[in-house]
This record gives sequence, structure tokens and C-alpha cells, in this order.
Amino acid sequence: MELFRKEALGIEHGTHNWESAIRITGKVMLDIGAIEEPYIQAMIDAVHEMGPYIVVAPRLALAHAAAREGVIKNDMVLVVFKEPVIFNSENDPVHLMIGLCALEAGSHLEQLTLLADLLEDENVLEKLHAANNIEELYKLVNKKI
Repeated sequence: MELFRKEALGIEHGTHNWESAIRITGKVMLDIGAIEEPYIQAMIDAVHEMGPYIVVAPRLALAHAAAREGVIKNDMVLVVFKEPVIFNSENDPVHLMIGLCALEAGSHLEQLTLLADLLEDENVLEKLHAANNIEELYKLVNKKI
């Protein structure tokens, strides 16, 4: 099973605040048909309401909102931000943002398990951040190197 399809990957070179970073990640989700546009705002609203809880580890954010209207299918995307994104979290700066959407709570366990397996490699975040193109990123996330 692929952890991420090529069309679910992105590399962003510009400088962004956390809101625009979530919007960019959400746009990838929108482009692959995983969500409807209101879900992007729901992800941003969640951080406004609960703080930077989505920054789950150093350099890594897991952008999501509650399973609800706006989710078309269970899916996951990854965007690498070459410039640091600041959330005012103890795990700042963020360079990797995973966008997650689920039709119902708990329906993403298999993909999250595969993601945890990938992240067991302590150097993987650095390798992902260093990826220069989508092909290289695809091979890294799907362990084909």
C-alpha cells in the first residue's frame, strides 16, 4: 500500500505563516478530491480554538479537523515547507505538514500506522525536508530508496 500517492505530495519554497501553510496543504487535499473547501477553514479554526496542538513532533504538523461535512473521502497528503513555519509551539519550526481527512473518527488507523512506521527512522524528517522534487519525496515516503 502506498502511504502517499504522487498527487498527494507537495514541496513549497516560499515563506509562510501557519495559516497559509494549512491553506497550501488544504489546497493539495482539495485538488485530489479528498475534501471540499470549507474543510480548509475548519482546520485553521481548530488551531485558533485549541492552539498549536497539531504540531505533534519537532518539525512535523498533522493538520486536520473533526470528521464532518466537507470530507469526501479518507485521505492524507504531505507538503514539505523548505522555509520554517512557526506555530508558537515547543516543536517549532515546522517543515513537514501532513493533511489528514477522515469520513469518521478512527477510519484512518491503517494509514496512521504506516505513517508511524515511516517516522520511526529518526533521520526521516531530515530526508523528507531535503527532498528536491516530488519523485524523490515519493520514493522516500513509500520506502522505495
